[in-house]
Amino acid sequence: MKNKHLKSEIANLLETVDKAFGKDSVQYQNLDYYFDILVTVYEYNYDSEKDLLGELKDLINKLSEKIPELTPEQFKEKYPNISKMIDYLNKWLTD
Repeated sequence: MKNKHLKSEIANLLETVDKAFGKDSVQYQNLDYYFDILVTVYEYNYDSEKDLLGELKDLINKLSEKIPELTPEQFKEKYPNISKMIDYLNKWLTD
């Protein structure tokens, strides 16, 4: 489900917050950040049927070809918290 008006509505809302608080305000920055994440999740879940977690794992695997610390063995050692998050999401988000 691709909503062609979603991005323009978000832009209008951000413009309103910009006028009230300014682009450098915490309110504006947080709103922009939250919408960026939520729109990405929305589009992946409802538009292209892509699995966001799968895409992340594929990207890390591709990057590991050039960055040795991203190989599965080293990734768990260097980035244990990210690895735990991925494992947790993999367990709870997959059917």
